[in-house]
Amino acid sequence: MRSVTVAGTALLIGMLLTGRGAEPGRTAENVVGLTADAATHNTGNHIKLIEPFTEALVNPWNGEVIVFSGEAVSQINEVGDLHFEFLTRASGTGTGPESGATYAYTLTASMSFNTPGDGASQATFADDANARMISDVPGLPFTAHFQFRDVALPSGEFKVTRDVDQVECKA
Repeated sequence: MRSVTVAGTALLIGMLLTGRGAEPGRTAENVVGLTADAATHNTGNHIKLIEPFTEALVNPWNGEVIVFSGEAVSQINEVGDLHFEFLTRASGTGTGPESGATYAYTLTASMSFNTPGDGASQATFADDANARMISDVPGLPFTAHFQFRDVALPSGEFKVTRDVDQVECKA
């Protein structure tokens, strides 16, 4: 889960920050809200996705690799290159190959990118996910939690301000 998220994070930040720092300073022509076409420029795009998913997770109680499958409902919102937000809720099921335990899987996740768009201020990136795997066998439920915060400084440097990645047994 972490390697895919970190790779996606790096890709997203790279796409959104390409060319940053090359823009001229603030003028009436390039500051959002001061031009006649600013309303068009700031019109948001909203995309809803419903798609199947498959994800393998290791149960920390017994080491079984459980393959979960189900459906994810996601929403993508963006406003030009100033704001991007991805929200998803997924639910599914899985069965432990050795124990035969069945699991219900629920996930809530979000990813966002924000920048003031002036090229001189910092941009922020956030990525969060919480998943709960509930088993029909007592003592086998577990949770997964991921949180990542990154700031792109005006100098072009990146600073990670929060990085949590954990899978825990939950009785």
